[in-house]
Amino acid sequence: MRTDFLNPASGPATKEPVTNRIYDLILEDIRSGKLAPGQKLKVRELTTDYGGSTGSCREVLNRLAGERFVQTKGMTGFSVRGLSSEDLIEVLDLRDQLEAQAVVQAVEHGDSDWEEQLVLAFHRLERERQREDSVLYEREFYHRAFHMALIGAHTSEWHQFFIRILSLHSERYRRILLPKKIFDPDYIKLVDEEHATIMRLALDRKPQETAAALNKHRSRSRTDLLATLKAR
Repeated sequence: MRTDFLNPASGPATKEPVTNRIYDLILEDIRSGKLAPGQKLKVRELTTDYGGSTGSCREVLNRLAGERFVQTKGMTGFSVRGLSSEDLIEVLDLRDQLEAQAVVQAVEHGDSDWEEQLVLAFHRLERERQREDSVLYEREFYHRAFHMALIGAHTSEWHQFFIRILSLHSERYRRILLPKKIFDPDYIKLVDEEHATIMRLALDRKPQETAAALNKHRSRSRTDLLATLKAR
């Protein structure tokens, strides 16, 4: 069983701490919808399904609660965080705000190493799109890696941490609400054309234009997601 959903280039799962392996597996199942929004998470059942001890599973659930993938109320235990228009808007607005700030800083201050990492991340994303055996979680990883490389210069670790968490949340909404569209070849090609435009503007050192292109890149997904949520 794959346990490296957030990083398909990582090493064998046996080299990772048990809690990291369980975290990756449960987070993947939450983001894919296998663990459905609102579903109760019982620690004993998780130890059977994912391995590990009661303590390690509870540690993972507390970590996921801190990242707002899991919620807990009093003594009622843990459950998967639900989906709502209000939550999605908050996730997208905050991500747009933080990422716009970060990309302006990166374009203004990024050095040659930043440029090389950005081009490499784009190349890997393009290569992944062209693979016939590409799978969703690998595409997601390289997509996220491109966006993180874009803001990789002059951005604090806290800033990058929150952007990464918000990215994982927005991916969850896309995977659950738009499962067919996000893997449609024509849609992916269009998205990567937008990535190419964003990269070109960044490398041309046009911070405000890069931020505007990034915001436009996000807007289509926002419209589709909100419309799907309202129709549920």
